[in-house]
Amino acid sequence: MNIIWNPNPFLTKVEIDDRDRQMILLAYQNEEYSEILCGLNMELKGEYGRPALTDLEVVKKEIDKWGAICNMEVDSEQIQCYISYLNTEHMGDCTCVPASCIRCQVEDMLGIDTIKGLGKHQANKVQSAFGKDGNKTIDDAIASLEETPSYKKPDTWPDSVGYDVHIPRWESERVSALKWLKAYKEEHGF
Repeated sequence: MNIIWNPNPFLTKVEIDDRDRQMILLAYQNEEYSEILCGLNMELKGEYGRPALTDLEVVKKEIDKWGAICNMEVDSEQIQCYISYLNTEHMGDCTCVPASCIRCQVEDMLGIDTIKGLGKHQANKVQSAFGKDGNKTIDDAIASLEETPSYKKPDTWPDSVGYDVHIPRWESERVSALKWLKAYKEEHGF
């Protein structure tokens, strides 16, 4: 494996070898096996708000999915799709976007974390500091994070939801995001 660190941490690339591809395949298979077993267990117990599953033909159909997963190869469409995410931008829960970040999932399968130590709120601030297209320099992003925002309440913010109570947390997140990005810059020599 070769990690090509980018000044914008969200654009770091990961090159993998055959062993890494095999690790992704095995991790994917393990996840799918677990889903089948957990789903069947819940169906058999009637935990989906439906009566307990008693139809053995339906159970057999679910168990038969196991074979397809066992026969999966590294060059299968699902695995190749996962691998392709290693060279996409982080986008999901890791950056305060309500969705799974497939890149984080694949990195976890490989035992790496290209944004290690960065909380989701801080990650959102760092990502925003690089600009909409992610093309600002790391020094520009640091300078942006060094500026304390005015924290002026937008007109769209409902009066019933306290605004000022959030400012200390937002400021703390900005400061820790700045600290993380400076450490990242120093660690990788940008």
